[in-house]
Amino acid sequence: MVIRKRLPIKGKALVYITTTATDWIPVFGDAVVASIVMSKLAEAVEQFQVAVVGYVLMPSHLHLMLGFAHVELLSKFMQSFKILSSKTVRELVFPSILDRLWNNGRFSLWKPRFDDLITVSEEQFRIKLNYIHNNPVKAGLVSDPCDWFYSSASDWLKDEPGPVKVDKHFKWTE
Repeated sequence: MVIRKRLPIKGKALVYITTTATDWIPVFGDAVVASIVMSKLAEAVEQFQVAVVGYVLMPSHLHLMLGFAHVELLSKFMQSFKILSSKTVRELVFPSILDRLWNNGRFSLWKPRFDDLITVSEEQFRIKLNYIHNNPVKAGLVSDPCDWFYSSASDWLKDEPGPVKVDKHFKWTE
């Protein structure tokens, strides 16, 4: 097992995060699984008082742009979100989907790790948010970012809320 060291960053931060399903299995292409993941994301956000600035749930992975008042809670937030979503998916979803997520007698919805990047400029923020919103288009899933339901694109581009509340006014720079 590889133990990942994180920098000792504290305080307010805007973080770009990517996390993937086990073996990149496109399990989030199933609407029931996707809805569960979005619901559990909303629960974790509320519990940890995190601002969702942008998101897209793709068939095999999730991109997030999250605002933290205390970024030192990032790992605990991700751990809680993954546990909540995994447990609910395991309890409520069809065996045909779940069978692919069992390995050596252990259920695993998510890869154990995630990638993160602290946003340091307005330009970097725009680049990452545009990447998030255009990911379904680039993957050939839709022709317009606003057509992908599990995304904050409609919230940002049409002012129409999606499945997770977006905070477009999170102050991450002073």
